Amino acid sequence: MQLKYKLIAIGVLIVVLTAALAMINGLVSERQSLQYDVQQEIARSSSGEQQIIGPFLVAKFKKDVLETSTDGKTQRLVTHYVYKNLLPKKFEFNGNLDTQYRALGIYKALLYQAKNNIRGEFVIPHNWVEMEDATLMNVVMVTAISDVRGIQNGLALTLNDRSFELLPSTGNKRFKNGVHSDIEPQWLAQQQQLKFKLTLNLQGMESLNIAPIGQETAVNITASWPHPSFIGNYLPIESTIEENSFTAHWQTTFFATNMAKKMSHCINSAACDDIHHSVLGVSLVDPVNQYLKTDRAIKYAELFILLILFGFMAFEIFKGYSVHPVQYTLVGVSMALFYLLLLSLSEHIAFNTAYVIASVSCAAVLGIYISGVLGEIKHGLLFSVGVLVLYAILFGLLAAEDFALLMGSIFVFVLVGTVMIVTRRVDWYQLGKSKANDESTEIAQRD
Repeated sequence: MQLKYKLIAIGVLIVVLTAALAMINGLVSERQSLQYDVQQEIARSSSGEQQIIGPFLVAKFKKDVLETSTDGKTQRLVTHYVYKNLLPKKFEFNGNLDTQYRALGIYKALLYQAKNNIRGEFVIPHNWVEMEDATLMNVVMVTAISDVRGIQNGLALTLNDRSFELLPSTGNKRFKNGVHSDIEPQWLAQQQQLKFKLTLNLQGMESLNIAPIGQETAVNITASWPHPSFIGNYLPIESTIEENSFTAHWQTTFFATNMAKKMSHCINSAACDDIHHSVLGVSLVDPVNQYLKTDRAIKYAELFILLILFGFMAFEIFKGYSVHPVQYTLVGVSMALFYLLLLSLSEHIAFNTAYVIASVSCAAVLGIYISGVLGEIKHGLLFSVGVLVLYAILFGLLAAEDFALLMGSIFVFVLVGTVMIVTRRVDWYQLGKSKANDESTEIAQRD
């Protein structure tokens, strides 16, 4: 077969393999979606992402107002409920997260057990528990928690060294989930400062968010996890990431958060979105997600398959071997199957182990096949080594994360530059003619 026709056949093969890789990539997306569904199922059976707002004080007042009808003929007494809220002057959150995996079938989700100690101080304004022409109904200390199923034993609250019972729900319709404590108004009115300590052991999944509700807020989070992603409206002012853990420290004030106005707006008008969005926190990223890594590997698949096929063609052109398009097809298919093998193995064993098994297996099969096709073991060994080198480079690109694009760009540039330099004196027209003449001579000899 003439060189130009073989190039056309290889081009068609590359198109077909691209379609096959797209199907494999679709399978990766499907399995990743299934993993997400399983994670949500685990969250439904345990607890999901956690957000903590509080503690803060809320006083509820009843006010009876005489209202006149629109026609001015009748009057009626209408009861209105008015709320006051008080946020801490100082708010300090200390959380220690211990991570663990929970599995459901072959899928797993990352959970954490958080030991949280919250402390701070309220400054009680004079006559805060009073309102003109209104009757005080109750005073509660509210701590809103997004998923109360994660609350564990050890929940405790002290105010000025006095213990208070924590009750289910927030006691306030603005926040659906959480805990609250009833505060005696007479006792509270006697306090100028109110120091609080709240112990809150909480289970959650993936992320923990804290609302910076203090006039002065300090948040400290440590975790036995080395891959944090800091989220929310405020980044930590200091963070330390070590091999197996991280520590982060946030510090902010009312000037940056405007939390007092947001909370007052929430309590009195039920518009609480600003509160839920004005948070800081951390998301625990899973860097060994096999689907993400397999997806990233497939992005380089066409380039690597192209390199292998043209390497195979180089043996044919420069060494004078005759290789049939079917043999090119088998080599290309085996390269594509590497990604399917990687995906299936990584669902059951560690990704790095799966990668080694898949790459060595494909390189070995290709080496044995090339040895038979070209008739020399050394060519098969050389081809296997080249394939392993490419897989090693791909593994380095997958592990690079932040520098993957830079390393990939340098690799492609060096590769193309090397090919250009090595083949700069090759007469491709003459190679094509020589190949065609050799095939004509061989056919004539057979006749």
